[in-house]
Amino acid sequence: MAELPPYAWFLILAALVAGILAGHHGWGRRWPRGRGRVNADYLTGLDYLVSEQPDRALDTFLRLMDANPETLETHFALGTLYRRRGEVERAIRIHRNLLARPSLAAEHREQALLALAQDYLRAGLLDRAERLFQQVSEVPRLRAAALDALRGVYERQRDWAQALEAYRRLATADRAPPRSVAAHYLCELAAEALARRDREAVRSALRQARAEAGPSPRAAVLRAALAERDGDTELAVRLLQWAVREAPQLLSEQLPHLLALSGPERRDAVLESLVSRAEEGDVEDLKRVVYAALAANLADAAPLRGAIERVFAQDPTLQAVREAGGGSHFARVAAEIGILLSHAEQYRCNECGFTGRKFYWQCPGCHSWDSFAPYAIVKLR
Repeated sequence: MAELPPYAWFLILAALVAGILAGHHGWGRRWPRGRGRVNADYLTGLDYLVSEQPDRALDTFLRLMDANPETLETHFALGTLYRRRGEVERAIRIHRNLLARPSLAAEHREQALLALAQDYLRAGLLDRAERLFQQVSEVPRLRAAALDALRGVYERQRDWAQALEAYRRLATADRAPPRSVAAHYLCELAAEALARRDREAVRSALRQARAEAGPSPRAAVLRAALAERDGDTELAVRLLQWAVREAPQLLSEQLPHLLALSGPERRDAVLESLVSRAEEGDVEDLKRVVYAALAANLADAAPLRGAIERVFAQDPTLQAVREAGGGSHFARVAAEIGILLSHAEQYRCNECGFTGRKFYWQCPGCHSWDSFAPYAIVKLR
């Protein structure tokens, strides 16, 4: 569907406002020139919309809505539409206009505060949003919505302790997201503790993460880093091997580190184990191993030769590259594919489609957790 031009969206908005107001107020009966005549202020506002003067149109519609209980839902509907459209400043004006009314009932004031906080969040004014969400979280009927939004604010601020606290308050009301989200917060705290070399804080956070959601690949990677720092290379290798088996999306980033810890003498054994396990699954499992190995410049590794052959044979693009290079130059072609893969965007968010070369536990685009999946496509140019 083609995107509507700005004036068309405002016409739809005007029609909505007019319809709601007419329904609530019976304007056809109240207008001084008789039933069925159009209010002059409404026509003025509509003219402003058509001529793409949204601020003047907004002023007109605000004058039309006198904020009595019958028109409050129109205020909120209009504000929500502006926010979703990205016209956040106009949404803020509407909700501030509501809050300025001395006669506004307490429940409507609380709802307006929540809406204004959502406006500030959409505008990136996190401090203002945080203060209002905290205020609204004391209102029982709005607590869950405010706490969930507050949790999102703390995530963006990377205040993981506060995010965890908001999560736990939501959990008491049975409104919390999956427990894996709490485990991620604790892993974030463990990573911060690891950076400042606070060994006990790392262990404590990882124990709590395990209690929340059981063993996790992310916790295993962090525990492996701690084991490596403590000089326990064998434990670090075992933890990383388990992590990449449980979460193949980690292969591209963790395979070089895993092989470095294993040492040259065990390189082929580690690769053979990865290939053997991948072959128990489908071709996509094998692709992940092959792509990660090629990107790590391991095209000449003996355990990979058969796996690379099978992956190339089932991918038309890779097969075309191989045929163009000549069968006798298989190793060189595989190495060149590896160079392409090392510079490709290897991950894509399953929620919003955000792509990147680096793996994220939380998508930078839509802020969803555990949504990044391997995504490597070799394109011929």
